Amino acid sequence: MQRFANERVVVQFGLLILAVALYASTFQQSFSASDLAQSPMFFPRIILTLWIGLAVVALIQTVRTQETQSPIASWPRIGVVIVAALIYTNVIGSEGFFLPSVVFALICLPAFGVRNPLLVAVFAILVPGALVFLFNHTLGMPLPTSRFTYVF
Repeated sequence: MQRFANERVVVQFGLLILAVALYASTFQQSFSASDLAQSPMFFPRIILTLWIGLAVVALIQTVRTQETQSPIASWPRIGVVIVAALIYTNVIGSEGFFLPSVVFALICLPAFGVRNPLLVAVFAILVPGALVFLFNHTLGMPLPTSRFTYVF
C-alpha cells in the first residue's frame, strides 16, 4: 500500500484526473465551425491528449519504481495547491489569464519549496507574460483578458 500512498503517485494521479477532466470539458462547448480543424478546441485537444498520455506513462513509471518511497510529507501543501488550482481555473475566465496566473504562481511556487523571493517574483511574472505574448501576439490566439488590462 505504501507504493500507492506517496506524494509522487498522488500528484501524478491528480495531473491525470485534471487532464481527463479538461479534455472532457472540450466536448461540452459548441462552436459554429463545421470543420474540426477550424474549431478553437482543436489544438487544446491535441495538447490534452499528449498530457493524458504523458501522465499515464509517468503514473505507471512511478508505481512500478522499486525504490523506497517516502510517504506524503505535507497534506496541507497538497490541499493548498488543489484549492489554488480550483480557484484559478474558475477565475481565469472572468479575470483574464495574466493576473490569476501570477497569483497562482505566487501561491504554488512557495508550496513546492521555491523560497527565493526574487526567483518567485521573476518566474510568476515572466512565464505568464511570455505566454500572453506568445498566444496573443505571435500565434494570434487571444487568451482571456482582464477588466484591468488597460493598466498594463
